[in-house]
Amino acid sequence: MLFRGAAAFVAAAAASCTSAAEPPVTVGEPVIVTATRFEDRYLDKPVNVSIITAEDIKNSTARTVPELLRQLPGIRTRDSSGSPNVQIDMRGFGISGDQNTLVLLDGVRISENEQTTVNWAGIPLNAIERIEVIRGSGAVLYGGGATGGTINIITRTPAAGQRAASLYGGVASYGTNEAGFGANLGGENVSLNFNGTYLATDNYRDNNRLRQKNALADIRWTGDRGRVSLKAGADDQQLRLPGALSEAQIAADRRQAATPNDFSNRTGGFVVASGDWGVGASTVAADLGYREKDIRASIIGSPIDSDTSVWSFSPRLKLPHQLGGWRHHLVAGLDWDDWSFLNKTSVFGQPRQPDAFQRNQAMYLQNSTAIGESWNLSLGGRLHRVEYGVTDLANPAQSDERKRDLTAYEIGARYRVNAALSPYAKIGTSFRVPNVNDVYNLFTGVVSLLEPQTSREQEIGVDVRSGPGTYRIALYHMTIDNELYFDPATFTNRNLPPTRRQGVEAEAKWRLGAAVDLFANYTYAQSEFRSGDFGGVPIAGNEVPLVPRHAANAGVGWAFAPRARADLVARYVGEQVFDGDETNTFGRRMPAYTVVDFKLTYESAGWLLGAGVKNLLDEKYFKYAVFDSFTPTYFAYPQPERSIFATAQYTFR
Repeated sequence: MLFRGAAAFVAAAAASCTSAAEPPVTVGEPVIVTATRFEDRYLDKPVNVSIITAEDIKNSTARTVPELLRQLPGIRTRDSSGSPNVQIDMRGFGISGDQNTLVLLDGVRISENEQTTVNWAGIPLNAIERIEVIRGSGAVLYGGGATGGTINIITRTPAAGQRAASLYGGVASYGTNEAGFGANLGGENVSLNFNGTYLATDNYRDNNRLRQKNALADIRWTGDRGRVSLKAGADDQQLRLPGALSEAQIAADRRQAATPNDFSNRTGGFVVASGDWGVGASTVAADLGYREKDIRASIIGSPIDSDTSVWSFSPRLKLPHQLGGWRHHLVAGLDWDDWSFLNKTSVFGQPRQPDAFQRNQAMYLQNSTAIGESWNLSLGGRLHRVEYGVTDLANPAQSDERKRDLTAYEIGARYRVNAALSPYAKIGTSFRVPNVNDVYNLFTGVVSLLEPQTSREQEIGVDVRSGPGTYRIALYHMTIDNELYFDPATFTNRNLPPTRRQGVEAEAKWRLGAAVDLFANYTYAQSEFRSGDFGGVPIAGNEVPLVPRHAANAGVGWAFAPRARADLVARYVGEQVFDGDETNTFGRRMPAYTVVDFKLTYESAGWLLGAGVKNLLDEKYFKYAVFDSFTPTYFAYPQPERSIFATAQYTFR
């Protein structure tokens, strides 16, 4: 009913725009995105995309990629460690949000095949050209784990003749110090880009010290018909883990550590060779990548020693053609990856040594058709085979593997009414394959291969560009079966009863002359169980935990002097059901919170100086909490109070 009503609202809005007097339209450069795994104009495709540009990053109050992303509609973040590598949730998946949001770096998957976060800390902000946030399923083009959406981080390419290097430093509350170096060297055909950063902080909580080092470099060759690049990165993180506090502990001292001996140290690296080449009117492209990660940790006295590696190869083709006299673009490709995982640990004195694998092989097609100057139709499909399994080397009897053939499709249309108004609609399906943490229980040592998660999705929306403003509203509806889930109350993995996600995402941006720009957005998200029971308790109609019904962001930037600027951003996140309360019987909810950040910047003679306040109003809040039905109470991870920061960057040219 919500979806039908919202659809009627969008249709009425579109009709009123076309019947009213022609609005003033500001037409700028076409927005280019890689939503089809090749560069295309955004308004030529039936997709819902937000773009964060390099200029947006420079002006933002954010200091990490997740802090940038959480200012967009439909995206929430959760912190349960104090690391920059926080959880990202698009479109209300709650605790499994990370596994339903696909993250790419220059089009190559960097999301993990475990229930761990993306290594956001390994991506320096200074290395980013833009971030494309594509809402809704990306399963046809990218495979599993993209039900909520896809985030593609595009790194900088120096222009021919560009010579620049920069030094960066910063200090902040809680003993925070950071430093960075970047260099861009652009020749006629060859360019080189390097960024390295170091971060040291004691963080807000006791036993939450963080030491982070990372480097990212790439070399690119560009010719008349194509380009080739080689990118490599390395990271080293040492993190102490304070653990979750009970409600009573938070009241006594919200900064104390519940687990004073826990820690997690990770090292990792990757290398990716990419290229694309024009062959006649067609373009051939491919990515070949290798990524590895090692984790050494201690969690509540249990040592963890895990090694992960991933090989991937993705060749693809873009072929223009004129079938039926219409203009078409066909994208066809193959995806192959081989992921392996070995963990050595001991839980309650019992050895656990899961040796797991996952292999994906897929082919996909997507055809876009332009009918006249107004209509663009898109049709795509994917055939996907996955093999996954795990053997406990400490107990070989616990061993199993499985093969599954999966499919996904997508049908979409966009109609450009005029230069100001462009509605779209799409339907499709997606899936998510169980990862090692879904099929092996470290606490019990039991192997249980769960079924892949599947989803059916519909979305409609409209883009409006008028005068100094751009506007977007989208309405979505998803029904999910066999949703993959880890129950924190019973420490078991399972496929959930059927669920539903639906909601509204609206955003607006205005540029008022050269001095002021504003933005505002709002998300209404409804996540609920369609049927079934949980521990014998019926849950049809219950809310899915960790999904706020209401969320909003707003910000203003003011260039109050020729080289000086002030930015203010406010985030509101509404009440949420506690994790572990699928039965909705706790009777309490995670409190709503509002956080305000402020920053001043000044540029002069190669210097970029900044200073600001995070959590200006000193809000006492938490983003993640779990219900303990045995007490009953909750355990949560308190977030930092008010803090200040100052940064300085000098660029040599």
